[in-house]
Amino acid sequence: MAEELTRDENHKYSVGDKSLVSVTHVIKSEGLAGDTSHWNDAARDRGTFVHQVCEWYDLGKLDEETLDPGLVPYLQAYKRFKEHQDPHWYVIEGMRCDMTLRYAGTIDRAGFIKASKFPIVCDLKSGSPAPWHRVQTAAYKRLVAKDLPEGIIWRYCLYLHDDGTYKLDKLSLDDSEDWGVFVAALAAHQWKQRYL
Repeated sequence: MAEELTRDENHKYSVGDKSLVSVTHVIKSEGLAGDTSHWNDAARDRGTFVHQVCEWYDLGKLDEETLDPGLVPYLQAYKRFKEHQDPHWYVIEGMRCDMTLRYAGTIDRAGFIKASKFPIVCDLKSGSPAPWHRVQTAAYKRLVAKDLPEGIIWRYCLYLHDDGTYKLDKLSLDDSEDWGVFVAALAAHQWKQRYL
């Protein structure tokens, strides 16, 4: 039986005794996210809670009566997205890894939406659009490819806003540049871990 992919409370991934670097750690540590001074505890916690609320909503486990009022607009935005796009998810907050390249990540959503005749990988965001999201979704696309029924996979970011609105950004199908940037950053990160 194959060993299971796990993630600890510090978001460190491993399979058995083999450590895997996370996609977001590579992006941050190699400077692809630019100025991260706005990545404070409050923003991180908001993102975590928004993801959890949307996951529980998708799984039918959310008790909306107990929801923190500050999270309600993000859930309303996600509900609007679902109403407009009627998604059919194959993956909801699913951990995946590549043992050859030794990286891992948690795929927010993968499946189908009305806006795309092909399957998609979709990353949920509670912040603003940023160029590094392209690199992140390129890495996630490779991790989720075997879960989807067709070879062509589009990349999307779903931005949920605190006013109850959302923006669905479709990224380029040709992700060769974004994927190349991730692979280079991953190699640089792994080299530093070995030699510095």
